[in-house]
Amino acid sequence: MKLKELYLSLIKEGKKYQISELDIRYLITDLLNLENQSSFYLKLDQEVKDIKKIKNGFNQLRKGVPLSYITHKAYFLGDIYYVNKDTLIPRMETEELVTLLIKRINDYYPNKKQLNILDIGTGSGVIAIKLKKEFPDARVDATEMSENALKVAKKNIKDHQVKINLYHADAFPHNKVKYDVIVSNPPYIKYKKGVDQSVLDYEPHDALFISKENNVYQKVLQSKRCVSPCLLMFEIAPNLVDDLKRLMNKHLTNYSFNFSKDISNKVRFLTIMC
Repeated sequence: MKLKELYLSLIKEGKKYQISELDIRYLITDLLNLENQSSFYLKLDQEVKDIKKIKNGFNQLRKGVPLSYITHKAYFLGDIYYVNKDTLIPRMETEELVTLLIKRINDYYPNKKQLNILDIGTGSGVIAIKLKKEFPDARVDATEMSENALKVAKKNIKDHQVKINLYHADAFPHNKVKYDVIVSNPPYIKYKKGVDQSVLDYEPHDALFISKENNVYQKVLQSKRCVSPCLLMFEIAPNLVDDLKRLMNKHLTNYSFNFSKDISNKVRFLTIMC
């Protein structure tokens, strides 16, 4: 079967399950190890040897499995990362978080190269890796409480050829380092209501839902692991604003803060200078 025939048949079948043409193209492109979408269109008249592999992937899409978990590829700020069911799939909001953080670091530390940066709850490692690429002279540490997620982060660090110190910990690493910058995209969803079903079914709940035990915001704000001045930045849920104000008031002195909105005009980021 030629690629064009296979593609059109999957589009027809996909309409029954609200699967987009874009997802089908990405599925085929990734599973056939094509370089990009342009390569896909150039090969439309070629025979597909591994039709079974494509159809198996499509059947997973039909069941609601996220595309990134089928292809084991996620795209983050122009780079490709390995992901699996043990890690969250990087979101656009986290791209915004990192982009904003890079700007803030350059604003707050314009002449300081030897920064100590900590990424708490690194998951697949995308935040830490991007920061290390952006600030190659910085020490970048990353923590993660899931041993399986740490394996994913370790693979991505190796693939991207950067030096990052990984630690198995729920918040801070077991060292005596004090940090100039602490960033985290922690579990922050309070309620399951309203969460997409495919997220509930396939992504790790420990990385999604906030609880008393995994409240990273509180652990960071009550810690003494920052130098002065220190830049803290978090991805948050809009319904946590009041809780975070109370935590800052309880644990911090001599600080300033700013809540920022994401591209969807929702309060999504908290920056603290202390």
